[in-house]
Amino acid sequence: MHLRNLRYFCAAFETRSTVGAARQCHVTQPVISTAIAQLEEELGTRLFTRQQRGLQPTAAGQRLFRLGGKLLADAHAIVESFQDRGSRPQLSLRIHPALSLAHVAQLLRHLRRELAQLEVTVLGDEGRAAEGPAQSAADASLTVESCAPAGRTFMPLWEECYVLAVPVDHPLAVQETVTLQDLHGTAFIDRTHCELAAHWHAGLNARHIVPDVRARVHNEEWALGLVAAGLGVTIVPVHHVSVRDDVVVRRDVPELQAATRRVGLAYSGTALGTLADVLRVCEPWSPAGLMAVPG
Repeated sequence: MHLRNLRYFCAAFETRSTVGAARQCHVTQPVISTAIAQLEEELGTRLFTRQQRGLQPTAAGQRLFRLGGKLLADAHAIVESFQDRGSRPQLSLRIHPALSLAHVAQLLRHLRRELAQLEVTVLGDEGRAAEGPAQSAADASLTVESCAPAGRTFMPLWEECYVLAVPVDHPLAVQETVTLQDLHGTAFIDRTHCELAAHWHAGLNARHIVPDVRARVHNEEWALGLVAAGLGVTIVPVHHVSVRDDVVVRRDVPELQAATRRVGLAYSGTALGTLADVLRVCEPWSPAGLMAVPG
């Protein structure tokens, strides 16, 4: 089994697309398809089924992703053990708290695959390092475009749509049509770190809609977890590859269909050195290229 084929398979698993995997791995789409076919022949099983929304991993594909990801990580660790740590490229990255951990993790894995010696220090919302000493500034911020500081250059990486997330046994999960008016008196999980929180509240108030707020949380993971537990519904941005099986996603709410947000890297000055390398390997994620955030 070739590690290259495993790497291409993992990229296809994460992006749910051979085209997206090809962009991430800087190869052509047939190369990804061939790698998957070779793995399927070698293992004697189907790894994906093709659906309208893209590639859907089979149970065997999910198992290979877990095992293959560990194998790739071990291979990466072996290479790193022979490197001089002091000479490795360093990147400090501040991550907005209202981003999906699952999709952020995909980006970080992509960076580690493409820049094998890269060491990333993650800073919290207040600029404190998750591990190690605090740092006053980050090389870049992974954030929502509307939250990027004025004057920063913004490189969009992906776009997310806003949806209504509902417990699987909730009446709104099967109701034929749903509007924001259905939230009146409904148990609701409030996301306090959402960049559009004030906008949503103003819109609900203007329509005299008063949800029954059961919890206030700071990030998507907690919000969706509480929805899955049946505590209430929530309005949340969802990337197309991060839909959960234990939550019903209503994309058909008319008032939400035009609402989207863009997530990307914001940085000041000219990107040089490690940051320039990071932006270069992130280009496959960016459909719109670089743009300056208005001051």
